[in-house]
Amino acid sequence: MNASPSMSRGFSRRQIFQLGGLAVGAMALASCTPGGGGQQSTGPLTAGSGKPSGQIRILDDNTNSIFKDWAIAEFEKQTGIKVVTYQQGNFNDLHDKMATMFAAQDSSFDVVMTWAGWSAEFGQAGWLEELDPSAVPDDLIQPALDAVSWRGKVYGLPKFVSAQTMFWNKDLFAGAGLDPETGPANWDEFVAAAKALTGGGQYGYACDMGNPAGAYQNFLRALLLNGGEFYDADYKPTFASDAGVEALSKMVELLQVHKVMDPSSLQITNASDLADLFARGSTGMVFNWPFQYAVATAAGAATSAATVGNGLLPGMSVRSASIDGSEGFAISKFSKNKEAALAWLQFVTTGKVQTDIVEKEGWFPVSQTVLAEPAAREALPILSTYEQSTEYVTKRYGTPWSNELDQALSVQLINAMNGKTSPKEALESAQKTAEDLVKKYLK
Repeated sequence: MNASPSMSRGFSRRQIFQLGGLAVGAMALASCTPGGGGQQSTGPLTAGSGKPSGQIRILDDNTNSIFKDWAIAEFEKQTGIKVVTYQQGNFNDLHDKMATMFAAQDSSFDVVMTWAGWSAEFGQAGWLEELDPSAVPDDLIQPALDAVSWRGKVYGLPKFVSAQTMFWNKDLFAGAGLDPETGPANWDEFVAAAKALTGGGQYGYACDMGNPAGAYQNFLRALLLNGGEFYDADYKPTFASDAGVEALSKMVELLQVHKVMDPSSLQITNASDLADLFARGSTGMVFNWPFQYAVATAAGAATSAATVGNGLLPGMSVRSASIDGSEGFAISKFSKNKEAALAWLQFVTTGKVQTDIVEKEGWFPVSQTVLAEPAAREALPILSTYEQSTEYVTKRYGTPWSNELDQALSVQLINAMNGKTSPKEALESAQKTAEDLVKKYLK
């Protein structure tokens, strides 16, 4: 999300870079091996005219429960295809598991979970099956397709759409003398509200910077809110710009100067934990993925539908912006039953599955048809905020080097947050690393 947990926790920095380098080696292999992945290439996978059969194995993260709860059984009933394995793993661990599996040309899984960064990395390496336009449903919205695409090629189909918005506790707002029905419209208002909400062991704001991906996402969000860009059109890194330095400086100020950021933010390792923290009722504001609403309004939460406010993220130099966290499924290049795997990808984009992803899990649908349904808006009121957010920049910059960059950038960001280095020095150092990675991956 990816809810968007981190990547590669528990591996050394050296191991991470070795695994990231696997993709580079695969590109060389792809240039001299038919099909790019050690198999005969027949071009992009097309929508078959017959009815696929057989069995498939799926590797997913632990974001969605409906697949295991009912969707797999319904898929088997409708298609006759057997899902012999459905394995869920922590997002933190999946990248390296998949990289190792692909490098070994292991066909253990036909379908794997993906997001923009992995679609780019593994797709460019020749490890994911490219899809022909005939295999892509007509009503998918563009942010959903962005999660499974890289440089004009589609490497999978989406399972949900995600973009961050702002959530606030209306009860805490009212208690602090703030308008509970209106969230901050700009950064100055946000800081003022956070100050009013902080005190007595309560913090006005919390975030999730406790892992590489989380640190990256929090900085990227601030960069976009300040009108900056991470790369130019040719993937030249530009995040150490004046806009980037100012954005990171404002993040540091929340913790070190204004003291409105919960210090645990630097240890919170994923968005799920942040969602739980907000649902306990003692945090004023968070910027989180759409599932935050479902968590905050669930039985047992200290918050409820009546006490959760939702609106656009407050901008610094622009009105608003956001980061994308959409996810999807892709087909392994080494799958022995790609047609059956494609049937699963297409099934996930359909009405009942997408409706339940909205109503039971709180994600945005990949289908324009479901997005327009009144029932979806009733089940997930924050869909209206999502529609407003489409008027503003929403990016994630998923690239083949995302995993390695997250590792390097996060070290610099945390050093800046803790006052060990200046925002300018931190970003200039990280940008030099990013420049080297672009040269390494883009030949």
